Amino acid sequence: MITIRAFDGFLVKPDCLKEVVSPAYDSLTSEERHLFGIEHPLNYINAMHSVDEYPADCRPSQAQVLQTNASNLKRMLDRGDFEPLEQPAIFLYRLAVDDHQQTAVVCEIPIDHYDTGIVLKHENTRADKEDLLTGYLDVVGASSSPVCLAYEENLHISGLIDSITRTRSPLFQFSAYDNVVQTLWKVDDKQSIQQFEKLFLTVEKTYLTDGHHRFAAGSRFAEKCRARNPGFSEHDNFNHVLVALFSANQLRILPFNRCVRDISGMSPDRYLDRIRESFLVEKTEREYALPTRQHEFGMCLHGDWYRLILESVPAPHQHPLQSLDVTILHDRILDPVLGITDVRTDDRLEYIPGDKGLPGLEQKCEEGWAVGFACYPTSIGELMRVADSGEVMPPKSTYFDPKMRSGLFLRLY
Repeated sequence: MITIRAFDGFLVKPDCLKEVVSPAYDSLTSEERHLFGIEHPLNYINAMHSVDEYPADCRPSQAQVLQTNASNLKRMLDRGDFEPLEQPAIFLYRLAVDDHQQTAVVCEIPIDHYDTGIVLKHENTRADKEDLLTGYLDVVGASSSPVCLAYEENLHISGLIDSITRTRSPLFQFSAYDNVVQTLWKVDDKQSIQQFEKLFLTVEKTYLTDGHHRFAAGSRFAEKCRARNPGFSEHDNFNHVLVALFSANQLRILPFNRCVRDISGMSPDRYLDRIRESFLVEKTEREYALPTRQHEFGMCLHGDWYRLILESVPAPHQHPLQSLDVTILHDRILDPVLGITDVRTDDRLEYIPGDKGLPGLEQKCEEGWAVGFACYPTSIGELMRVADSGEVMPPKSTYFDPKMRSGLFLRLY
C-alpha cells in the first residue's frame, strides 16, 4: 500500500506563472535549455543547469554549475517568486493538449517506497547520473520536479478527483511556451486529504514513468542525510519525495524512434535483403509509414520510406521483454544487421522523441543519418508486465507526453 501525505512547501505565485514555470525539461536538448535560460532569465530552468549545456571551450566545472543553480534559486526566493503554503495541501494537476487530458494527485510519499517494492521501475539508472542529481540535492537543497508514478485505475480515486475538479474552482489555469494547458486545484480541507490518504492505502504498487534517476538520487540523498543527522525524524523532508500520481489509463505514451548513422558498409539493396529475412518490406510514402499496430515499423532509408511488418510474431505468453517492439528492432535489425550491440553507448545510434513524428526522422536522414525507424508506442500494460517481472526495458522505450513542469512546486531540504 502507498502512504501519501500532503505537500508542505512552496508554490509559485500566480502572477509569476508564465515567467517561472519551465517547459518540460526532457523535451529540450542541452543546447535548447541553455538558449532558453538566456532568453528567459526569470525561468526556473536557470536553477537546473547542467555542465553539458555550456559550449565545450568555456565549460564550467560541476561544482561551479551547482553554485550557479543555488544562486539563481536564492535570487528567485529573494524576489518572492514562490510563497510558502499556509498549510499542507494535496494538489490536483491537469495537463491537457489537443483532445487528451490527464490529472495527477500531487503529494509526497516516503522515499523508502522505492526500496520496498511499492514503487516499481522499468529502466536501469546510471551511477554517474545519480551522482550528479544527488550532488544537486546536496548543494542546491531543493527539488521542483515531481516524480511521475502510475497506478492501476481506481474508480474511487477517480471519483474523488472528478468530484473536486467539477465542483471547485481551480487555483489557476495557464499555458506557456507550448499548447499544453495546465490547471491546478488546491485541496487543503482535512476531510478531503484524509479521503485521499485512505484511498491510496488500497493501492498496492505504483510504476515509475518519468523520474527513475531522481527517485534513485533522492534515496541516496536520504541515506546521506540520515548519516549526518542521527536524530532524524521520519517526517523530515529528505525522507519523502514529491510525486505526481496518475491513473495508468489516462497516460499517453509516444514512441522513442531510432536513427542509425550508417548501414555498415552495405549497399541499400543488400541491406534490404537482410531486413527481408525477418520482415515483409513494402515501399511506401511517408504519410503511410507511421506504424498502426504492434510489430510494425516505419523505415526511412536514404530518403525513401518503407513499412516493415514482422513475419514471425512472438507468442502471447512469451517473456514480456522479448515481445516489446524495441526489443524486436534490436534483436532483428540493430544488432545482427547493423552491428549495434550496446544500445546505451554506441554513438551510431540516436533516439528521437515521438513528438517529433516522422518529419523528425526524415530530418535526421537529410542531415546525413542513413536510416531511421519509427516504432509503435509501448503500452502501459507492457510497461507494467515488465516491471512486475522484475525486468527492465531497453533505454528509451517510452516517451510519456505531456510531461510535468518544474517551477510550479518547490521543496527545500
